[in-house]
Amino acid sequence: MASLPIRWILARTYCQATEEESRVVQALDTAVSGGTLTRQSVEGQHGNRVIILTRRLESAGDLRKAWGRWSETGLLGALRKDVESRVDDDAILHLRLDKQKAFQGTLSLAGEADAIDVQVKLKAYPAKPEEIRRVARVLVAEAP
Repeated sequence: MASLPIRWILARTYCQATEEESRVVQALDTAVSGGTLTRQSVEGQHGNRVIILTRRLESAGDLRKAWGRWSETGLLGALRKDVESRVDDDAILHLRLDKQKAFQGTLSLAGEADAIDVQVKLKAYPAKPEEIRRVARVLVAEAP
């Protein structure tokens, strides 16, 4: 596909006080590289330090690189069966990647916890739910 129908990709994960921030950044780099990385320190429910790491991709090159990597690793193939349920009415495709496996260099969908939350903003005209879901199906179906 020459031009991906994607506006941006946003990936967010949390670095708990018990985790090494450099390792969490490494996991985020594996999941989504390029773009802008932001770091926000917040206080957890029990007074513990939590760092929110967010990476946003907007350039066409960064978007193609991330989507291509997800395609090569088979991640997009795993989305095929339930892609429509992962898209909301705001044209955002939601997925959660396993943070521990990403640290080890492998991309896979997350189970219950310790995930990298990823949002992919799709381009759909007209921006109606049926068209948004069609774009998501086509985009994922084109991946090997």
